[in-house]
Amino acid sequence: MSRKLAIFDIDGTIAVKGKIPPSVIEGLKHLQSIGYLTTVSTGRAYRRMRDALAEHFEDVISPEALIILEHGTKITHRDGSIVQADYFSTAEKDHFVDFIRANHAMVQFASYSLSDSERKVQIWVKTEADVAPILETRREYADIFHESYEDFKERLDGLEISHFLAKLEDFVVVQNLKLKFTRSKMDLIFMDGYMQFVGSLSDKAKAIEYLEKFHETNTKDMLVAGNGINDVDMLNMDAGLRILVGSDKEAESVICHLAGREQLIRIESPEALGIYLQSLS
Repeated sequence: MSRKLAIFDIDGTIAVKGKIPPSVIEGLKHLQSIGYLTTVSTGRAYRRMRDALAEHFEDVISPEALIILEHGTKITHRDGSIVQADYFSTAEKDHFVDFIRANHAMVQFASYSLSDSERKVQIWVKTEADVAPILETRREYADIFHESYEDFKERLDGLEISHFLAKLEDFVVVQNLKLKFTRSKMDLIFMDGYMQFVGSLSDKAKAIEYLEKFHETNTKDMLVAGNGINDVDMLNMDAGLRILVGSDKEAESVICHLAGREQLIRIESPEALGIYLQSLS
C-alpha cells in the first residue's frame, strides 16, 4: 500500500508571522493519525527552518520524513544530515557576487548557509559600519562580516552552497516574481523582501519527486500546500490534494501560474488550513 505524504510550505502556509496556530498543530496530528507522513518544503535553510518550527518541530515533521529546504535545492533527514543537494559551481558563485556588486544600491546585505546544518547563517554586509546594527538584530542565528567583493569570492570558493539571499533595501518592493538567467544555471526569486538565487535544475516539485521514490508513495496520495511563487512548481503537480493558502489579494500573483484551478483548494489563512486538515478522513 502506498504511503500518504503531506508537504507544507512554512511562512504564510502553516505559520503566521513566525507562529504556528494551534489549529495547524491539531490538523497535522490528525493527518498523522490517519496515516500521513507530514513534512515541510521551504525556502529556509535547515537551521532557520528549525527556528521557524521551534517547539513544534517534532509535531510538524514525522520521524522518518525527509525535509525539502532552500526552495528544493536541498533535501535532508530530520536530523539535518544531507540526502541530496544541488550546489553552485564556482562560476555561479562568482556570478552572484558580481550581480550584487552591479546592483549594490538596492541590496542591504547578502547571506548564505553552509552545508554543516549546525553552523550559523553567514551574512556579508557592504561596509564595516553595517556590521554592528545587523549584529544587534541577527546575532542569535548569524555570523556577520564585511570584506571586499573579491575577498568575498575567495571566501565562497570551495564552499558547498545551494542558496544565496540578497536582502533588498526597503524602497525596492517586488513580491512573488521568478526570473531565469540566460547565461547561468540560476533562477532568481523575489519573495519577502529578498532576492533569492537558486539552481535552475532544482525546485520543490523535483524535490518532491525524490521524496515520492524514497517514501514509496505517489503524487495521487500526496497533499501539498503553499502560498508563494516558490510553491508554484509543487502546486502544479498532480497531487491528490493541492491547497493554495491566502486571501484573494495575497494569492493574486500566484494563482495565475497554476494549472487545473478548478481542482485547487483555496483556503484563506493558516488557521483555516488547520481546521480543514482536521476534517480530512
